[in-house]
Amino acid sequence: MTNRFYFWKVLLFILLTLPIVLCTGLSLASEAEALNLLKAIENERMKYNCFHISYTEQRIDDGGITIKQEVDFDHGKIRKFHLKTEHFPGWAEVLNGDEFYRYTFDEHEDVMLAASNSEEAKYTGIYDPRILGLTDFPILPNTVKSCLLYGRLSGFTVEDTVLDGRKIKRVSINDNDEKKHWDIYITEPEFNLIKKVYSSSTINITITNKYDNPKLGPFPSEIKILRTDEGNTVFNRVINITDFEEKKTFAPDTFSYKAMNLPINTAVIDYRIHQRLGYWDGEKLVEKPVSIRHRSCMK
Repeated sequence: MTNRFYFWKVLLFILLTLPIVLCTGLSLASEAEALNLLKAIENERMKYNCFHISYTEQRIDDGGITIKQEVDFDHGKIRKFHLKTEHFPGWAEVLNGDEFYRYTFDEHEDVMLAASNSEEAKYTGIYDPRILGLTDFPILPNTVKSCLLYGRLSGFTVEDTVLDGRKIKRVSINDNDEKKHWDIYITEPEFNLIKKVYSSSTINITITNKYDNPKLGPFPSEIKILRTDEGNTVFNRVINITDFEEKKTFAPDTFSYKAMNLPINTAVIDYRIHQRLGYWDGEKLVEKPVSIRHRSCMK
């Protein structure tokens, strides 16, 4: 009698726990597949570590102005030009190791030299261009991995779905503590991020990418970003990538103030020590401003 009771007790335990075990196994398998998809996107982007890229950004939420940006990227070193337009002064930025330079193309402006991890560098407009199309808020500390969320969140799931008539994978993640949810739509075998949707109690963000130009490497030809807050549009941008060229290397001076198209006698100010380092004479920094007329005669 005791053996029979023990048998039924064990059987009951198995029947009760089996759904939990199966569900947990499926959940772990789904998360593993989701992470593999996200890592595949990262791998595709990180293959490119030396290139030139050009793109325009139409700021619909800012009166519809269009900004053209050109970036040289070499293993983390960055030179970026925001080209001057009728409604936009334009500026040049350089990130090279521990140093960050910025110059606005306005009369009497100075070059700002700051630390690469400073607030001046973080929010000015320079960032790793490989995150284009992966985030709505491109800033310097962001990486491809951080934009894909894994490594700081867990509980990813994946399922097959259809988007615009095409079979696609949808990776989802919830942050239940803050009532946040993300959906990331990924194609196979290209591992392109086609769409990323974020929602919370107040904010909704949708990023939509179009891939129709194989000459752009891992980048979409068009990126649409829409952010609303309590139903009101606060950010509406369209980015069109117009040129991409993979490089083997750049000239040594590419990532310094020497390649920022500085006017003669532009001062360079080191914000780290709050001192002026000198004036640009067209080739180097000198202690005092030079006579432009004298320099012209020497040539």
